[in-house]
Amino acid sequence: MRIAAAAALLAALTASTALAQTPATKTPKPAKPAKTVKAPAQPPLAQLAAAGDAEAQYKLAQALRDGKGAKRDAAEAASWFALAAANGQAPAATELAQMYEQGAGLKRDKAQAALWWFRAAALGDDAARARFVALFLAGDTDDIGGPTGAAWVEAAAQGGDNAAMLAVGQAYELGEGVPADLDKARQWYQPPAFGGDAEAKYRLGRMLLSAPGAWRLIYKDPEREAKNTERGKFYASKAEATQVGGDDRIADPVRPGMVEGEQWLREAARHGHAEAQYTLGMAFLGGMDLPFDLAEAVHWLSAAAYSGHGEALLQLADLAAKGQGFGTKDPIRAWVSYDLAAADGIKAAEEGRDRVAKTMNQKQLARARQVAQDLRGN
Repeated sequence: MRIAAAAALLAALTASTALAQTPATKTPKPAKPAKTVKAPAQPPLAQLAAAGDAEAQYKLAQALRDGKGAKRDAAEAASWFALAAANGQAPAATELAQMYEQGAGLKRDKAQAALWWFRAAALGDDAARARFVALFLAGDTDDIGGPTGAAWVEAAAQGGDNAAMLAVGQAYELGEGVPADLDKARQWYQPPAFGGDAEAKYRLGRMLLSAPGAWRLIYKDPEREAKNTERGKFYASKAEATQVGGDDRIADPVRPGMVEGEQWLREAARHGHAEAQYTLGMAFLGGMDLPFDLAEAVHWLSAAAYSGHGEALLQLADLAAKGQGFGTKDPIRAWVSYDLAAADGIKAAEEGRDRVAKTMNQKQLARARQVAQDLRGN
């Protein structure tokens, strides 16, 4: 019994010692939070713009224009808008066009505005295209924009816009943005001319009257000539006509637009178109584009002068000083006409006035000065 008790006690002691030697289990420490990985810092807007980023260039331009996030600087803004537009940003071209047109921070310049409206339109902005055409037709820019701009203006003309028809006619007449083509110019001038537009009549008449001479073929036999269906076919040279004509036809020199040109100019002149009046007067005075007729020349030059046409006044002064078209020399009329023309900024008129004054006495000079003063209304 004692042995059993001793054995039990020994077993208990052994177990206690073993337990005492076993290390205690430690509580795990909480894990450290993972470090947040920061995205690389974006370069400043100006740096991106300088590197060629078109969107950044546009935004920088807006910031500089509005003074938001940058010191307000319209000139610098315009430079960045221009660069962004050059790099394909249509809105940048539009905003730069508006700055120039409205004079917002820049000197107002509609020709520059038209240039940037054109750029925006070329980048696909239809509203910008319409604005460019409007500025061109209003005369705010004389640059039609090459074939592209000419096509836009022609589209407006096809829509029935009279001003656009005149502009397209002029483009074809003078070869502005399109190859010169007098037949096409005539096609565009005619609708507004027949519609009563005095400017269209003038342009059509001027163009026809100044058209170069040509050659046509007529039959030697009067009977065959009476049935000639090719009277309206013209050749640029006598040699070309002769080569085509053969033995039974001869080359005949003509001015194809002379008769019709005079007709249109007279219609415009009767509507009070001063430039048409002057053109007719000079044509009759020169005797080249129309047969020489001094009375007609003085009539139409006087009409133009009455409208304030400076060059017409100068021509009338020369005629009066020489006694041509007025029966006798008329120094008072000459001095007055020279003086009025000189007031229009014509240097030759000043010289003519001084020259004729030397041939006048004091009474004539005083009378001339009084007439000139009365005509000016002061």
